[in-house]
Amino acid sequence: MKQTDVTQSVMEKVAEYEERRSKGWLAAFFVTLIIIGISITVLLYRAYGIMAERHTLDLFEILYQDKEIIEEFWADTFLVILAELPQRTVLLGGIFSTLLICVWIITRHRRRIVKRRLAELAKRKKSRNNTNASTKGVL
Repeated sequence: MKQTDVTQSVMEKVAEYEERRSKGWLAAFFVTLIIIGISITVLLYRAYGIMAERHTLDLFEILYQDKEIIEEFWADTFLVILAELPQRTVLLGGIFSTLLICVWIITRHRRRIVKRRLAELAKRKKSRNNTNASTKGVL
């Protein structure tokens, strides 16, 4: 009776599955980061547009020229600046920035695992290719 070694074919299938799974998670992670980053950029652009429309930037320029008043009445100056900012847009930007930081912190452990797994798979693939190339030359 002929005995066949199935471990190699099973390992190939497991390696392919792990590589697909790891690359899929990494792609989803990067897409999430890109979407959140684009959202933050759009909100910053929108906030700048609203501030330019309200001429808030001119107010900042006037306040910047008179530093003694800012030092003396810093609380009032801060409240004026807060009142002039587009609050909903800034709030949404803060929420998306917090979301970005949370995603980055929460996925830290998983990113290390995926990085290590992909490195091991690449090393296995490289050693397998080198083994196949060296055995072809002998035969």
